[in-house]
Amino acid sequence: MTYNAELATVLAQAEGGQEGGSGMFMLLMLAVLALLFFMMIRRSRKAMKTQQEQRASLQPGMQVMTTFGLYGTITEVDHHDNKAVMELSPGQYATVHLQAIGQVVEETDVEELPESDITVDDIPDYPEQAAPDSKDTEYGSEYKDPRDERDK
Repeated sequence: MTYNAELATVLAQAEGGQEGGSGMFMLLMLAVLALLFFMMIRRSRKAMKTQQEQRASLQPGMQVMTTFGLYGTITEVDHHDNKAVMELSPGQYATVHLQAIGQVVEETDVEELPESDITVDDIPDYPEQAAPDSKDTEYGSEYKDPRDERDK
């Protein structure tokens, strides 16, 4: 009889004997899922909007990088056919789809490094640059390797 009582208790809980706690948990999980879904859609739309604005602002002379890593300068833009002609190097042109243009490369002002006062004579000699017949090792001339004694 105890078996039937335990079975009845398990079946009652499975059928929803504790409805209040599990219902609130499900409602909370659905709210979290809806929030995550909303955030993903919002981020995706924002990225699409910035890409569309970027493609609309493309003009000849702009430095761009394609989505497959090719750098070049735009020479022609045809928004009607969604094509752009890029000059990859002097005299080398490629026609790409506007969606293949990943980003506009901003030219930054690179400050030149100051001239160095170091000359070749200031660079120290290292042991591996020494002549092979030199008796001095990198540890000094008085160093004796204990393995030499052992290997004899």
